[in-house]
Amino acid sequence: MSTLVMVEKAGVACMAADTLTSYGSRKQSARYVTRPEKILEVDGTYLGFVGWCAHQDVIESALAHGLKLPEIASERDLFEFSRVLHRKLKKDYFLNTSEDLDDPYESSQMMLFVLNRNGMFGLCSLRSVERYRRFAAAGSGSRYALGAMYAAYEQGLPAEDIARLGVEAGAEFDSGSMVPITLRRIESAGERTRTRKSDSVAEIV
Repeated sequence: MSTLVMVEKAGVACMAADTLTSYGSRKQSARYVTRPEKILEVDGTYLGFVGWCAHQDVIESALAHGLKLPEIASERDLFEFSRVLHRKLKKDYFLNTSEDLDDPYESSQMMLFVLNRNGMFGLCSLRSVERYRRFAAAGSGSRYALGAMYAAYEQGLPAEDIARLGVEAGAEFDSGSMVPITLRRIESAGERTRTRKSDSVAEIV
């Protein structure tokens, strides 16, 4: 479920997500839960989650109990981190790796977006990694988000507005997504060589 997007344009990168929590046929909007956000900040890096609600709790716990998030600057950096993460998920969090019997590797059951000053990255459940340009989307509302962002990207809009449009499209047409939207903004390394705390802005709109 969910709609999660990343956009990079003109030296600014954004991650945005809807805030719906759902359990099977039951759903809860942001007004009913204290932590509706699907984006986690870790030392200037933003992690975005789609899928099972437990993923975010597990990652937060793992980071609090010895897991170190390196500075992700390449696809290889994210891949190597995924190997460490998968071992910890199995050992300490009793991960059920079962998906399709034809899958070549154990599944981490997780789709993760990573946004930092170095760029936009994605980690899939079988630990394939991608580095994105322009924009990307994940979750059940991703088809609508991609269409909206594709139509908006060349229209002169800033990255923040394109990201909002993507998640709003998901919330409008996907049953697993709902406003309000959480948005995180960061300046990319192309504009600055380092990110200060004041460079990042968080908001719920």
